[in-house]
Amino acid sequence: MGHAPSTVHRLVDAYQDILVSDGERSATLDAIAQRAGVSKGGLTYHFKSKDELASALFERLQALVEADLEVMRADPGQAATYYVKSSLDVASPLERCNMAVTRLAQGSHPEANELLAKCRTQWFDVLMDAVGHEDMVHLVMLLGDGIYFNASLTGTGAMPEETDPATIDRIIGLIGTIRY
Repeated sequence: MGHAPSTVHRLVDAYQDILVSDGERSATLDAIAQRAGVSKGGLTYHFKSKDELASALFERLQALVEADLEVMRADPGQAATYYVKSSLDVASPLERCNMAVTRLAQGSHPEANELLAKCRTQWFDVLMDAVGHEDMVHLVMLLGDGIYFNASLTGTGAMPEETDPATIDRIIGLIGTIRY
């Protein structure tokens, strides 16, 4: 039987969920505490400010990105395919955390912008090691970004043709035919 998530984990989850669903302005300490099922005092016991919550969210994103990079490094021949296909899963822990940090970057958090840039550089470097051609890496990353954008528009889980897994497989096959 699994353990209940720690209070710290629940607080960071609540912060992330509010950022994703309602934006930064809605992520008040009161709202975060309520979503996590703790008192405001319980929240401030663990996090003295929203900046501390943001730091915990940044640490979470970096850990999730590192795990993603390890998957890509473990099978370099499939790294580009993995990157593109994983862009479909907008509800994954990585994508939800990435979206929450993106919401902070859209506001007044330069650290969020720096972290997102660092993460993109890390993905680029791993893809570069796997693919070996800078323009192909840009193509793969921009394709993944576009797939993510279109998949996130549905909101209902329904897949438009552009993000249908069979369509993605055909597009990945086309990438393999490009000569550079």
